Amino acid sequence: MDDALLTDRQRRFVEKARIGVLATVGRDGAPHLAPVWYRFEDGAFLFLTERGSQKHRNIERDARVSFCIDDDAPPYHTVIVRGRARVEPPPGPAWRLALAVHYLGEERGRRYVEENDSPDGVLVRIVPERVIGW
Repeated sequence: MDDALLTDRQRRFVEKARIGVLATVGRDGAPHLAPVWYRFEDGAFLFLTERGSQKHRNIERDARVSFCIDDDAPPYHTVIVRGRARVEPPPGPAWRLALAVHYLGEERGRRYVEENDSPDGVLVRIVPERVIGW
């Protein structure tokens, strides 16, 4: 990805622990929305989903996605990404733990991973093509 698509301010914003809302294209062309935990790494947005989930099936069929990250406190900033998603093999346990700790803190993150480890997860990488935000 061309890192210049995000301003420094947008990059700082998306690197915080916020819930992103993923929009994929359903079989009938209707949007399918789903909130996800994500990480912004190396110019891409990464998240986990279950193999065979609606998100996974939609992305395998049509890679076009939109991804919205916003905050719930004034002054209500947002970053909206349009791009292509690709499904990759699941990351190792260290990455899953880092994601959970990012959102829940050390103790709760470790406990979450221990209680919710799934062998059927896949990693999804969103490569931005267009970014808007305020």
